[in-house]
Amino acid sequence: MELEEASREHARGSGSAGTWAGDPDRLSALPDCLLHTIMSFLKARQVVQTCVLATRWRHLWRSAPCLHMDLNEFITSPLDNDSSDPELDALLLNISSRNKKENEWEDFEDFAQNLMHRCNIALLDSLRLHASCVPWSYVPKFADRVAGGWLRRAMKYCAPESPWQREGLSSDSWHLKRLYLCNVALDSRFTKHVSSVCHSLEDLELKDCKCEIRAITSDSLKNLVLNNCKWYKFSEIKSPTLKSLLISGGSNTGDCVLVIVVPVIAHLCLDVPLHFARRISVNQMLYLPRR
Repeated sequence: MELEEASREHARGSGSAGTWAGDPDRLSALPDCLLHTIMSFLKARQVVQTCVLATRWRHLWRSAPCLHMDLNEFITSPLDNDSSDPELDALLLNISSRNKKENEWEDFEDFAQNLMHRCNIALLDSLRLHASCVPWSYVPKFADRVAGGWLRRAMKYCAPESPWQREGLSSDSWHLKRLYLCNVALDSRFTKHVSSVCHSLEDLELKDCKCEIRAITSDSLKNLVLNNCKWYKFSEIKSPTLKSLLISGGSNTGDCVLVIVVPVIAHLCLDVPLHFARRISVNQMLYLPRR
């Protein structure tokens, strides 16, 4: 692991913790809030790997306010072949993929489950869960349901600890403001869980998700993006605070009427196929899906 090698070099090159070749470790001297800001630019696996940098970093990842769990962190590149035969290259790539694909998903699954167990995600400001992968790899057919289960259990059982309570939040309220989900299966209880614990949620983005959600309602949402999702009888979006709404692609039960009530909307984009809904009503104005 590159970070482990760097840590060993750090220990050899310094006489004491927190120095490199005699110079002070200015990065580790920064306060937690700034180090957490740095971590917010990294994906979750990299965030956890910072624990080997120095004693100062050992437990910082546990309290990071932003987590981005991405299956692609566990996907290795296809083999580089020198063969000029495309069929041979394809065969070698197929063999390599078969040997690696199970391990890639299992490693990600183990990592995500352990991370969500060890970090109280109720204290997060931002959570991104990306359970799809690059074209040359794969995800199992059940991957979206497994990822949806992680989120459902977290929303059901995670609660902020009392020392971390923020003014104005109830004891069972998450701090979450931004939630991004990709290739996650969401059952009909998802919006109930969100409305019951995510009282501060402002940004919600769903991409390539399978949704049994029939309605999205919120008193805090400001931005909502629904990109290429598969819906079942999706019929309502209602929010007195929503300012930006994008629905792009995807599918829905064709005989539904989608009612959108967003009185303060400033940006609206509906780019959906003809059979997405029988008709769409936005603040009592009727729209027909594009042909």
